[in-house]
Amino acid sequence: MKPTIYATFLALAIAAGCGGYKAPTAVPPPPPPPPTPPPVTFALFETLGDSLSIADKLTEFRAALGGGLNAPNSPPADSGRREINWDGVPAALTDVDTFPANFFNVNSKRGALYSTPGTGLRIDSTDFAAVNAGLATQFRTFSPKKLFMPVGSNQVDVTFRLAGTDTPGLVKGFGAVFADVDRPGSTKIEYFDGDGALLATVKAPNHTGAQLLLSFTGAVFEAPIVARVRITSGDAALTATINDISAGGTQDLVVMDDFVFGEPRPLGPDVHVTVGNIFFRSAQNGSQNPAVDTIAAGARITWTWNAAGSHSIQSTGIPPEVFRNSVVMNAAGSTYSVRIFHPGTYDYDCAVHGAAMSGRIVVK
Repeated sequence: MKPTIYATFLALAIAAGCGGYKAPTAVPPPPPPPPTPPPVTFALFETLGDSLSIADKLTEFRAALGGGLNAPNSPPADSGRREINWDGVPAALTDVDTFPANFFNVNSKRGALYSTPGTGLRIDSTDFAAVNAGLATQFRTFSPKKLFMPVGSNQVDVTFRLAGTDTPGLVKGFGAVFADVDRPGSTKIEYFDGDGALLATVKAPNHTGAQLLLSFTGAVFEAPIVARVRITSGDAALTATINDISAGGTQDLVVMDDFVFGEPRPLGPDVHVTVGNIFFRSAQNGSQNPAVDTIAAGARITWTWNAAGSHSIQSTGIPPEVFRNSVVMNAAGSTYSVRIFHPGTYDYDCAVHGAAMSGRIVVK
């Protein structure tokens, strides 16, 4: 009869254990996978050829930027473009390795600051023969006679400011003329937003024959969203001993001529939305369910939880008017942010509460 006794005790033990059982608390489901935000779109302008070919392409590029040429030292404008061609740089700052990085925002105000991982910047009137005699016939110019290159590096960053000020700026597009691009991919421009995120990369076209040609490449975006560009000009820095690949060397040596870019514009103000139980409320205008906010392209919108509660930010639009979703968060003080670069209307709700919590972002 022992098995019966043991079975009785076992049943009692199970019953006692189950008496304190509590069902697990329901966990809100995660939001569905976010729709894939479209890539940042831009118009690409590029050409390879002589000065006439470059001039024709620059005409197209300028038209895409819109407006007219804003003269050096003119105050910040609402539209138009700025251009840099190096030829007006004073003699005292030419053919030296100490060209001031802020020259084109202080001495000649155009809203461009330069930086390089190298040791300096150089505006050269000798086709860089003063650096390396072997380069005397290597490069041709688009706008005679001066050319530009960082010292000790093949990379330079251009960061934009409202012309003549310390206020960060955003441009709609940027393009550059390069001399003697031999190898595919050796020369490129990378475009970054205000957070340092890469927006796009364009590569300068290369030539394959012995003829020395010029290259132009540039990108124009839907709106001013570019805070900085990084230019990689060829494979290597210019030195007294390195020759170009076309002259028996192993590196593609490339230098820069004219820069053309959109008028630097102020960053649009970021906006904030309160996430509560159960509502989205604009911190700017008090609108709620839907919280409706208008931002400039490239601006940031941030949602902040004002109390504990399980909510998420879920884009409900149709591509391209979508942005990435958040996960479900529940702690007071939680935040979520996105930048939106495409003009349009972006609707959103909460994956937990659906249309009971709603909002809209209008991007200009």
